[in-house]
Amino acid sequence: MGEPVKIYFICIFNRARSQIAEAFAKKYGGDRVEVSSAGVDGAREIHPKTIEVMKEVGIDISQNKSKTLNMKTFVGSNVIVKLCEEAHERCPIVPFGIQNEQWDIVDPIPQIDSDLDIESFRRARDEIEGLVKELLHRLGIRETV
Repeated sequence: MGEPVKIYFICIFNRARSQIAEAFAKKYGGDRVEVSSAGVDGAREIHPKTIEVMKEVGIDISQNKSKTLNMKTFVGSNVIVKLCEEAHERCPIVPFGIQNEQWDIVDPIPQIDSDLDIESFRRARDEIEGLVKELLHRLGIRETV
């Protein structure tokens, strides 16, 4: 087996979408991938609903930490996936030779807490799971599960 494919998932705060993508890529890619995630803005706590909806599918991310974009990881990646338009606009330019993916996933975290809806987190989770599986397939990585 060759070197693992390095995948970097990026969104704004690393509180929901990129955390979900990281977890699914690790689950389905196993040791054939090296996965990280980050936010282009300062790291914040992972949203509790993100943790809750991932537990629903048997993945515990309660010990994960939110991270800010790391340029060493960024330029050392084989694939960079931006999970929202905001990340696409504010992310550094992806260097030549690195696969650049753009997924426009609706942010499940509402602007106003009173609008909080667990279903928006589930929709984002399910959409991201499908996209991660598709990405791994295109990269020639079979699911480990």
